[in-house]
This record gives sequence, structure tokens and C-alpha cells, in this order.
Amino acid sequence: MQQLTGVDATFLYVESPTTFGHVSSLIILDPRDGPVPGFDEIKALYQDRLHLLTPFRRRLVRVPFDLDHPYWVEDPDLDLDFHIRDTAVAPPGDDRQVAELVARLIARPLDRSRPLWELYLIHGLEGGRLGLLTKVHHAAIDGIGGAKLLASLLDLAPDADPPEPEALPDPETVPGEPAMLARGVWSLATRPYRSGRFLLKTAGELPQIGQALDVPGRLGRAASSMPQGMLRALGQGERRAEDDPDALDAASTTGGIRAPHTRFNGAIGPHRRFAFTSLPLSEVKAVKQALGVTVNDVVLGMCAGALRRYLDERGELPETSLRCAIPVSVRDPDEANTFGNKVSVMMASLATDVADPVERLRLIGEDTRHAKETFDALPADLLTDVADFAPPAITARASRVLMRTIANTTTPPFNLMVSNVPGPQFPLYLAGTEMRHYFPVSAVTDTQALNITIQSYNGSCDFGMVACRDAVPDLWDLSDLLATALDELKDAAGIS
Repeated sequence: MQQLTGVDATFLYVESPTTFGHVSSLIILDPRDGPVPGFDEIKALYQDRLHLLTPFRRRLVRVPFDLDHPYWVEDPDLDLDFHIRDTAVAPPGDDRQVAELVARLIARPLDRSRPLWELYLIHGLEGGRLGLLTKVHHAAIDGIGGAKLLASLLDLAPDADPPEPEALPDPETVPGEPAMLARGVWSLATRPYRSGRFLLKTAGELPQIGQALDVPGRLGRAASSMPQGMLRALGQGERRAEDDPDALDAASTTGGIRAPHTRFNGAIGPHRRFAFTSLPLSEVKAVKQALGVTVNDVVLGMCAGALRRYLDERGELPETSLRCAIPVSVRDPDEANTFGNKVSVMMASLATDVADPVERLRLIGEDTRHAKETFDALPADLLTDVADFAPPAITARASRVLMRTIANTTTPPFNLMVSNVPGPQFPLYLAGTEMRHYFPVSAVTDTQALNITIQSYNGSCDFGMVACRDAVPDLWDLSDLLATALDELKDAAGIS
């Protein structure tokens, strides 16, 4: 048995009738001259490589009353026929038909009594292609873990030799509630000791954290302006425009902690929209070279340009810039072959308040570099330590309440999540068939009704957008604007 970390377990605790903790991916296989693999072939592939697919073999065991985080146990009753499923769109299925099916499939929670994953073979696509939609709970994997799972299933050639077979671990006896209750009670007894270690470690890191967050500078700036602001707040002197809360939010820059309110930042419903598109990586790199920025800057600039135009066309563009959260791996090199979550986030501006695309891109580059410097200066395991410090019973209940409360009462520190994942620039094969595209299908939560994730692969930038169906009913409009934003950057850079 292996216990979930606090970060892993949080993805379970935040689940609700409207929020789901799984992440997904849509793979498009193109058979070219031959048939696509069928159910039996895909099932055989998974069976033969099951020794490499640890998260696909394990199920959860809960501690009664959430006295401690749950455990993973090797499932003695693993049933691949349950997890691997056939479905289809009406042929010839176009992208929008496929996306609508994906949106419905990802809006269904995973069965917690079984290993937390599902695979759907989507038949009926145009050109005889096959779609593979994989759902895996975020409690089991992060982005690096997902890439490791995928690498275990893919080959470098259509006729590549399969990996050497290995015996599977022996199925474990699933402990009953009395045994798990005893573990939970022991955890409660030892928690004061562990909490003390956490506080001592955090105390030692406070100078590093304070320097990274520029706490002295922020306190100094606040102190210098406090007398006048306090007097005006107490009615002594004429009230000024900058004392208005909206103006204070608008004055927030890189070091601010709030983002402008948009349609993406409220409570979400249970239904989803999904849209995807693929753009040439060569064109992204051409903009990078011409303007002296990074590929990640260009990708963020494309998202910013699309979001700016989308909101402006609807009369909803805020005067201040949208902010995004960017997932960052904190996995050590010696943890490369492990699963679970070793991830944190940094936040940066998308400069959507700037009309000029080149200036917008420059500001994005500056802000992401500043965010990266701040992130690198913080202890790598800070988020993990905090998540493990909180008592599980409180975390389990507070997580759901907190997210819904924030969604209904205030504006979060960022408007959406944007993740750019570099991938291999050569073709890969699954069951002898070439993988043409890999579209990420991430998750949304209360306050974050839109997620954009990008995977580069074999000369393409594959964009996957997920949104709350009510908040962004016209998600394809936003997806189509990504190409417009890239063309805008190319024109500004003088690229024909």
C-alpha cells in the first residue's frame, strides 16, 4: 500500500457534483494505408504493458472519517473490459462532433471503487481515423506522470518490438475499515510531532520566502502610503478615486494578488465544452526568432491575443490585464520514474490590456521571467508541505466549501490556467498506427471556468480548450481565434 500525499488527495477532496478531479487527453490515430486497431488489439496492448502502468492497476482505500489521506492498493479484481470502452460519432465525424462527445464523456466522474481511469475508443472519424480519449484522476498523476504513462504505450516505429514482459505485483488484500481506522488513529496521534517538524522547517525557510516575495519592499511601500490612505478612509480629507476598490484592483501589477473579473471566474456547472485546434510549430518558432522571445512566450501571446479579441467582441474586455496560472513541475531528477503529483504554479500577466501584439508579447516575456525568478527562489516543496500539514478531515470538507465560497464572493488571483507542454518532434505509434495529434483535455473548477493546455508534437502545437458549458458556450469561437492571433504576430514580425 502507498499513501497519497496531501497534494494528491486534494484532487479528490475538491470533487463535487460540478467539479471533477480527472484530466484527459484525446489522441488521434491515422492508419494511412491500413486499418485502425480495434478493441481487442488495444486491450491486448494494455494487458501486455500493464506492468509499466502502475496507476492503472491501483484503486483507492479510504480511511474512515477522513482521519488520514487515502491509500493506493494493487487492485485484486482489475477488469480491463470495464475500463476500456467502444464508442463512436456518426460518420464521417468532424472535429466538432468529436469535441461534443468528449465534452460529455469528461463530465462524468470516475468510479472510486475501481482504479481511477477510463479509455474510450472513438470510431467514425473522418478519413478512417481513430480517437482515443483517456481519463485519469489527477490524484494519481501530474503532467510528467501522464507523459510517462503515454510513453509506456507508444513506440518509435510501427513494427517496434514490445518491451520485455514482466510479472505484475501480487494483488493486495484490501484492508477492511477496522484496519484503516487504526491507521487513521495512529496518524492523529503522531500529527503533533509532524506538525512541529513542519513549523520548524517553515521557520527556517521564512527568510528565503520573504525575499522571494519581496515582503520588505511591499511592507515599505504600504507603510509609506498608509497615513494618507488611513486618514481618507476615516473621513479625514477628500476621498480620492484611487481609494475605490476597483481602482485598487486596476493598479495591481506583477506583484498584485487579484485579477479582473471575467465570465471565466464564477461558480461552474456540471457540463463542459471542449474545442481543439492544431497550428504549425514552425510558424511559432519563426515568430520566436523574429521577435527574440521564447516559444512559451509566443504560445502565451497567442492565448492572450485570442482572449483579448474574444472578450472585446463581446464588450467584456477588462481595462486591466488578465492573469494566468502556469503549472510548473517540482519533480527531482531521482523522481523521474514515479507517479503522483510534484507540481506547483506560478502566475503571470497576459497583457490583454495592450493593443499592440509586439508590445503585448514583450510584456508577457518580462512578466513570465519575473514570475519564474520568484518561483525559483521559493522552496520547491513548499506547496507539498503545506498540503500535508493540514488535517485531512478538515481539508476534505474545507476544500469544497472554500472553492465555492471564493467563486461567489471574490475575484481569484488569476483568470485561467494555461499550460504549455513540450513534446517529441518525431512520429510515435500506438498498436502499430501513427499518432497524428495529442490534444490535452484538462479540468476546470469553481473560479476557473476555462483551461487552455498546449502539447507540441511532431511539428504541431496541439491546443485543447476545456470550459464550463454555461460560462463559455461558444468555445469554438475562442479556439478559432488562436490562428488569428498567430497571424497577427506573424504580420507584426514581418513573416509572410
